[in-house]
Amino acid sequence: MVQSRSEKTKRRVLAATGELIIEKGLYDVTLKDIEARSGVSNGSIFHHFGNKDGVFAQIFAQERLDYLVSVADAIIAFDGEDPCDAFGAGARAALQWQCDHPDRFSRLIAQFNNSQWMVEHEHVWIELAHQIEQPVIDWARPHFEARRLPLLPATFFQSFMTGATERLTHGWLTHRLDRPSVEFADEAAMMVAEGLKALRRHQYGDAAGH
Repeated sequence: MVQSRSEKTKRRVLAATGELIIEKGLYDVTLKDIEARSGVSNGSIFHHFGNKDGVFAQIFAQERLDYLVSVADAIIAFDGEDPCDAFGAGARAALQWQCDHPDRFSRLIAQFNNSQWMVEHEHVWIELAHQIEQPVIDWARPHFEARRLPLLPATFFQSFMTGATERLTHGWLTHRLDRPSVEFADEAAMMVAEGLKALRRHQYGDAAGH
């Protein structure tokens, strides 16, 4: 499919902005930087994105989708007997993505997570979260009904899978861990899966999940 000129322009702006954020950090990228790197005029950037925050919002969305959809796909594709183990597979996928894309993870995921920009534009994440979470919720619904998963909010499952893995990868990237965090994928997967099984037993008793 041939891209329109408008689509090509947008892709140039997004690619340039992603490179700049990785190089300089979220807070030090200006609209002039984006214009110079992309070769797209200020007026055209405003036409397509509204302002710099509009560019950042699309960068945030495309990176978050690439990252978390890889996690969601690992959960849904899991073919083992216990659905709690599927979330262990999700933690493994999160670590793999983080280590495969360390610069993108550090600047385009982690830095956004802890930014004032995120606080001021939380609606971007709220709108995106539904798109990411719904396929996993649909997959999990029969497991919830059969009491094979502990009944907890979707945000709990995501935080449980990605929170610890992201801190582990941050430790590797800041040289407090002497090997890539993905080498702890077995341990991370076990921690998540066994933790969910313990919560399931707490809610439903020892017979749950069978």
